[in-house]
Amino acid sequence: MALHVHRGTRADLLAEDLAAILAVPPHDPFAPEIVIVPARGVERWLTQRLSHRLGALHGDDGVCAGVQFLSPNSLVTLLLGTDRDDPWLPDQLLWPLLSTIDTSLDEEWAHSLAAHLGHHQDGAAGRLRAGRRYSVARRLAGLFHGYA
Repeated sequence: MALHVHRGTRADLLAEDLAAILAVPPHDPFAPEIVIVPARGVERWLTQRLSHRLGALHGDDGVCAGVQFLSPNSLVTLLLGTDRDDPWLPDQLLWPLLSTIDTSLDEEWAHSLAAHLGHHQDGAAGRLRAGRRYSVARRLAGLFHGYA
């Protein structure tokens, strides 16, 4: 696996250089190309830019596929083999966070969260709101991971 480091002052020129590199098919067509980006917004922008160049026959009808975007932290954990051991990964943090949410819903500081999850509501509305537990905990775990 080759490592290419590019840096510059203009993101559009860097995206063009990346598109030129990715336009050359790899030896293994099923191996993803790994691209490191600093934020999700850059990932979305870069995906859109690359889709205008990669696989495009006429104009802007291409697609950006086979590219795995990672954050610098995700790359380090992948290279060190600690990607399954990191307790701050959202999928790892989710379960302790769910436990903390369940034990803290009666606390004063968690009043807004308890109301959002329908903690003291009965009936269909309470059950519907209680069904948000997993998605709320997953969202919070993602935010905590982003802060790290």
